[in-house]
Amino acid sequence: MEPPASVAETSRAAIPRRRNLLLVAVFVLLNLWLWIVLPLLLPRAPWLGWSLLPLVLTTTTGWSLLHEGIHAVLHPDRRVNDACSRLLAIGFPAPFAVLRFGHLKHHQFNRTAIDRSEVFDPGKTTRLRAALRYYPQLLIGLYLGEVAALLLVWLPPAWLLAWARRLPTQPGLPSLAQSLQRQLLRAPVLRDMRRDSLASLLLIALSVVLYAAQVWMLALALLGRGLFISLTDNAYHYATPLHAPGDDVRQARNLRLPHWASALILHFNYHAVHHRQPSLPWPALPAAAQAGELAAAPPYASGLLRQLRGPIALHALPRAASEAASRHC
Repeated sequence: MEPPASVAETSRAAIPRRRNLLLVAVFVLLNLWLWIVLPLLLPRAPWLGWSLLPLVLTTTTGWSLLHEGIHAVLHPDRRVNDACSRLLAIGFPAPFAVLRFGHLKHHQFNRTAIDRSEVFDPGKTTRLRAALRYYPQLLIGLYLGEVAALLLVWLPPAWLLAWARRLPTQPGLPSLAQSLQRQLLRAPVLRDMRRDSLASLLLIALSVVLYAAQVWMLALALLGRGLFISLTDNAYHYATPLHAPGDDVRQARNLRLPHWASALILHFNYHAVHHRQPSLPWPALPAAAQAGELAAAPPYASGLLRQLRGPIALHALPRAASEAASRHC
């Protein structure tokens, strides 16, 4: 759903275009360092391998920047917004259109049967089996799935639709297969995804050749990136109320950080605020929070670590409608 014109115009006016373009340049250079420059320098200066540690630590900021592009608030000119986002995504590496589709579907299907990775139905599986799926997804699986899209975009669209039709549906919401066919598998989008995929695959192949015997450094860096991406993905939604038909799908929590640390990740920790107003650019999120909202939020680290408690039985979580009703009693 597109925001009202006045809201969209206000959001575009608040976009810090110069800061965002500077950040895009920084992260393009960081990706070039990771994939090409560092392996060229390693034979003469092996100690430069330690530069991968701070690079991995910038993962959340880099994803937050891509996230701005997904919501078209990276730059007010949509062509510039998408071009910068595609460039960042090539070094991620994953097709930008896939990242955008997946994240916008997350907003649409949040806490439904499609989008609640920690929830399992005891009537259909055991907690142990659920855990065997959950922990790999939590620690690396999400990122691996996004990277795998580099290959999936080359599959026949009919195969992808057949897979999507097997996913759960939610009353009152369109099926994922319908959205996939309408938004992602159109010829122009498919062409752009395959171009981006080819660019990423060539970048990976070149990098593997350049690292040669030190390719394990690249692998460790990507594992670190995957850990950050996967671990932070559902932290803002873990154990929140489930979607009930007729309710909105904005169940999310904020996580508390000092303001300087919040700014370093482009205020991504204001996640409940973002779900209420997804068209707001990152500098506007703190001001849009309700009074005392962030002070009442759990600390960022505990929000990440509590996910290690593991899968949660379906019946153990309230529905959004029932929680709202209890607040009004």
